[in-house]
Amino acid sequence: MDTLEKERIVKKNIIDIFKEYFNPNLTEDEILQINPKEVYENASSYYESILDVFLIETEHESDLTRGCVKDTVATVTKLWSKTPHSFYPWEGVN
Repeated sequence: MDTLEKERIVKKNIIDIFKEYFNPNLTEDEILQINPKEVYENASSYYESILDVFLIETEHESDLTRGCVKDTVATVTKLWSKTPHSFYPWEGVN
């Protein structure tokens, strides 16, 4: 899977998680510009869900919480490709 495909999958899922947790009446572009930590009180649960969905270790939570949703998408795209869970056993880890 190439980087653009990973980013598309990550973006769609993170926006869906955002909508599930915060139930906003916003467009996708507006969601991508929001910093959940600054706007919502229960943002930690949102970030924990992202970690769970993409099988990212909790030590990276602080990386996800920097910036707006589009920054989170970029960070998850990078981290998701680096986790041992994102590869088939015969592909190995880079």
